[in-house]
Amino acid sequence: MSRLVDYFVIVGFDHEKERGGLSNGIILQRFPEVNWEDTPFHDGIEWFCQPQGWALSTERSEPRFYVSVLTDVDANRHYCACLCFNETVAITPTKPADEDEESLDSSRPVANITHHSIMYAPKCLVIVSRQDYIDTFRNCLGIIYTVWVENLGVPLETLVGNLLGCVLVPPAGGPQVRFSIGAGDRQALQPPAAPPMPVTHTAVHMLLRLLGIHNSITLWCAVMSEHKVLLVSLAAARLSAACRALAALMFPFRYAHVYIPLLPAGLAEVLATPTPFLIGVHSSLKEEVSELLDVIVADLDVGSLHIPAGVNIPRPEGKLLSSLQEALALVLQPELKSADSAFAPPPPSSSPPHMMDKEIRAVFMRTLAKLLQGYRHCLTIIRIHPSPVLTFHKAGFLGARGLSQCPFAVRLLDSMFFNGLVAERGPPWRPTDIWDELVQNLPEQMRLESLNNELELEHIQELAIQLHLNENPNPQSDGSQGVSTQTYSQRVLRPPEGASARIHQPPLPALDAARVHAVIEEVTARNANNPKLSALRLPAPRIIPPGAPPTGAAEHTQLLLTNSARRLEVLRSCIAAIFECRYADARKSLPGVVRALRAPAARAALVRDLAARLPTNKHLLQPHQFELVVR
Repeated sequence: MSRLVDYFVIVGFDHEKERGGLSNGIILQRFPEVNWEDTPFHDGIEWFCQPQGWALSTERSEPRFYVSVLTDVDANRHYCACLCFNETVAITPTKPADEDEESLDSSRPVANITHHSIMYAPKCLVIVSRQDYIDTFRNCLGIIYTVWVENLGVPLETLVGNLLGCVLVPPAGGPQVRFSIGAGDRQALQPPAAPPMPVTHTAVHMLLRLLGIHNSITLWCAVMSEHKVLLVSLAAARLSAACRALAALMFPFRYAHVYIPLLPAGLAEVLATPTPFLIGVHSSLKEEVSELLDVIVADLDVGSLHIPAGVNIPRPEGKLLSSLQEALALVLQPELKSADSAFAPPPPSSSPPHMMDKEIRAVFMRTLAKLLQGYRHCLTIIRIHPSPVLTFHKAGFLGARGLSQCPFAVRLLDSMFFNGLVAERGPPWRPTDIWDELVQNLPEQMRLESLNNELELEHIQELAIQLHLNENPNPQSDGSQGVSTQTYSQRVLRPPEGASARIHQPPLPALDAARVHAVIEEVTARNANNPKLSALRLPAPRIIPPGAPPTGAAEHTQLLLTNSARRLEVLRSCIAAIFECRYADARKSLPGVVRALRAPAARAALVRDLAARLPTNKHLLQPHQFELVVR
């Protein structure tokens, strides 16, 4: 069991450093005031509370909620959930120097009038946690805000203390947790069934809806091949969801580079880092990021994707890419199957967004499983104690699968993601999840799909149901499962409409740190004596079957046979034109020859053909012949 919330922070506008309405954020209060032994407090958190900078505003804005992600030195992610609102500030402007001089020179008496103006300063309620329960954070911060705005009579210290000490989260696979932070609320929190599986809700569906199939696949290939990817949007929620979606589509890989879904404007120099990254920025910085020469920029609001001229994004080749595109088209456009029917049946009902999200993830998971088919046969354990150490025979795998000339597969196997996959999933004795079952069952599914194409969509939907059940393993918390058990009804306090526009709203009071600490100590002692919290069992490990051996080299060779023969024929005709002094014909076919020479077989054929035409070591070439041969 671990804490739901590690720290609760109140961040405000630093009026002492205010210059022209701009300033920095300052931590007004944080609870607990002493760091936890297992989780230190992150300095500089005020940068991420206002990504566009701390500034006074002349207009009151509605409360906003967004989530930033902080990464510590051990590559562990900490989620920073912020609820931002405005507080009224009275500003007394000073007169300019020239105006003061005019008033002194004038003989007419001037009335002593002080001019006041109303400005609005941002303030943030922040939750810092190692847990990924964004909706729960939104509800808890909303309850605290509602109790303060509506003056419900519940001490804020009690709410914060219960939030920090009362709510404990079981590990993945644990039971549902029902709790209240003391404001008459009822909340439920359900851990996922398997620990490494990402939770996306509808983030992946949103990404495909905004960018489309082609741009989404291109962006996925860029992330998988360790390119610099930058997302741009006006909404912070879209940036966080899109980064989450791209990281989830990599499963079973984990993104191991710089990951900042919401980059503050003051830290824009991070974009000049030479390492790969996945970063989201506000659209106000679009002009600044347009000068980056090696960064792929995706505008989520417009749906555009900008790839610099010098950046080459490898893609899966041949049938793998086409099957990925066709499967996504069938999932997102179910009416496509019967579009050309003479007697069109009623249009099929599309899946709800949360299920379509899982179907899209299932398509990408199946694509990676097809690409890595038989990878466990190329694993070798070289040490068992004190921890397993494994190596992967990359050349053997690429040769057995016929992927030696596939840039996407080569880049993927050379990436940090794949090294992490080997270290995490290489040991043959560990708990299993959906990915292991998919790798084991995919060859048989592909055999059945070759006999009946209709089965592909069924297999995708079956995998999507498993992904959905992983996010919602408790049927009582999900009414879509058709279970007769009564659904647990949550109660979350929300402020009435227009509450943030009240004129005479007092500022947020300072919390009593001693009282918050007393509440934390009380609820922590109460949880320590709870036997249910210590009776949880971790999933049992088992032997991982190796699955089908890596195959596909023969099929890949057959697919490329016609194309390779055509390229070799172009190469031979170009060489013949060079030695027959038909330079115009040789120059016409030269671009195709240059592309063909990327393959080792074409280079070997060039050497053999030149050796056959130049039997002696000393052979005199004409200037045009020498130029074309050297090129």
